[in-house]
Amino acid sequence: MVHSAASLLLFLALGIAAGRAQLQQNGIAGRKSAVCVAPASPPARLEKIITQCQEEIKFALLQEALSALRETVRQRAKRDVFSGEEKRIAGCLLQCVYRKLKAVDDQGLPTGPALVEMFTEGVKDRNYYLATIQSVQSCLAKEIQERRQNPLIAKAEGYTCDVAYDMFMCVSEQIELLCGISP
Repeated sequence: MVHSAASLLLFLALGIAAGRAQLQQNGIAGRKSAVCVAPASPPARLEKIITQCQEEIKFALLQEALSALRETVRQRAKRDVFSGEEKRIAGCLLQCVYRKLKAVDDQGLPTGPALVEMFTEGVKDRNYYLATIQSVQSCLAKEIQERRQNPLIAKAEGYTCDVAYDMFMCVSEQIELLCGISP
């Protein structure tokens, strides 16, 4: 399960941008032409941190699995409640990456400058950089608005993992839109 979530995360983090760039080079990307050039591969530092976080999450999941084996049948029925488990795992992996990059505030939520730095590390294309800044600002504004409308949401279990995932997806999708890369 961790492997598939990690694969999903790596696909999202790197495959989208690189795949879109390759499609555009081959003339298959769609009607719009790209205005940005996405990095072809992730920075080595980010790959190392992702690997460390995968190991931490793998250990946590193994601990959770051992605890689940000790539960009663009545308690195991609660497992049906967990929908979007892979999304949560991917979000927790992202949260770990954000934390290790010191890209979170005192509440454990991603910060704008750190997100921009993470998404643009190694990027040389000015338009991609500007699209990233705009995307991060837009996505952070949405998240802050949601938190203001429902302050209790921030106290929910797994909230920081969910925000990490949602923020990553939002920024990635916004960059695609602004750069003219068709999803």
